[in-house]
Amino acid sequence: MKLIQCRFSSGQRLPLLVQAGDATPLPILIPFIYVQLKLRHRAYNTAAAHLRAIQAFYAYAKSRDLDIDEAILACHFEAILALLDGYAIWLQSGRHADNLIARIGKAGTVLFQQISSRTRDQYLRLLKKYLSWCVTRYIPRARQNSATQADINVVFADVADVIERRFESHIINARPDRTRYRSLTDTQLQIVRTLIRPGAAENPFPERLQLRNWLMIELLLETGIRRGELLKLYTTDINKGSQHAYVSINDREHDPRDPRVEEPALKTHGRTVGISAQLYEVYERYIQRDRRPLRDGKPMKLLYRYLFISDRGRPLSIRALSNVLDRLFLTIELAHPGLLPTLSAHDFRHTFADHFLAYLVEKRGHDLERATDELRRVCGWSETSTMPRRYAGRYLAESANLHNAQRTSAAWSRLDS
Repeated sequence: MKLIQCRFSSGQRLPLLVQAGDATPLPILIPFIYVQLKLRHRAYNTAAAHLRAIQAFYAYAKSRDLDIDEAILACHFEAILALLDGYAIWLQSGRHADNLIARIGKAGTVLFQQISSRTRDQYLRLLKKYLSWCVTRYIPRARQNSATQADINVVFADVADVIERRFESHIINARPDRTRYRSLTDTQLQIVRTLIRPGAAENPFPERLQLRNWLMIELLLETGIRRGELLKLYTTDINKGSQHAYVSINDREHDPRDPRVEEPALKTHGRTVGISAQLYEVYERYIQRDRRPLRDGKPMKLLYRYLFISDRGRPLSIRALSNVLDRLFLTIELAHPGLLPTLSAHDFRHTFADHFLAYLVEKRGHDLERATDELRRVCGWSETSTMPRRYAGRYLAESANLHNAQRTSAAWSRLDS
């Protein structure tokens, strides 16, 4: 069994779990239906994450001589849930066999890379959603000719309750871990900007790529856009209006002209975000002089409208952007060990949100509710998203701590005098 990507002529991409082998791969039936009915409007990467969790459980069940599709169609959920204890251990132990006593003296085969406890919990959560959906879909179908509606409801409630309880006992962190929420401090940000500046002696990138890389990071910092939104920008998406320059963020998922295997996606709503006149001037320079790679001393003719292009003349990939940030992080780590735990595009989004919210409250004099609404708009979150409130809560907590430190310091000063 393997996970593949199916791409239609319209540009739409669909993840599929298929049978492994030399023959034409056929989709695994129930995961295929699940993606079509339950996940059809979700982003490609989200659907693929669900299928990876399902794939791991199917692989484990196969090693225990159980066909999950057959068990679901027969509504033998008790047989499926009986595997859960061993499956949880199997995930945590690097996906070796869970019957360690029986395997003494034998080297277990690792089928997948070892995963963290956080990823393990995510696998279990996604599997729980899948099995709950299967219960909703298949128990009524299996029993509609042999039981009354009341009997069906009782069976459904019992199985759904068992699934809930069994998974609760195995998920380590009931609430998702949010320790990766981190914006850059002023010192960290100054070092990043010093190193990435084109022409800087410590800049770790070739001269031909320095302006492109600087422009990417400055766009992330000035607009708070996500990496997928950054990589989906066209050359025509940055413009100068009557009052200020701005970036237009448009939904171009499932673009048939996008050649990237892992197509960047727009996770939040489309919008326009104002930028500085200085950044717009650098953008103009990049378009006119630096966007097209050179071949035999001459600029290449590009086939794509995307703003950020690789050395081969193709749209920059998610992996290539990650490599840029990894190389920048390594340079910082060598010069300033321990200054940064990681460096990702999302760190810049956190930094933007914190700075933008503080600017609205402290410089523009907005109340926190108005500032939170503006943050929601500029970051593209829906009206029901809780993310703006999280940033507001973080701002309030830091403000409260600062005020308390100032208050207690003033008290010590009075005592000393």
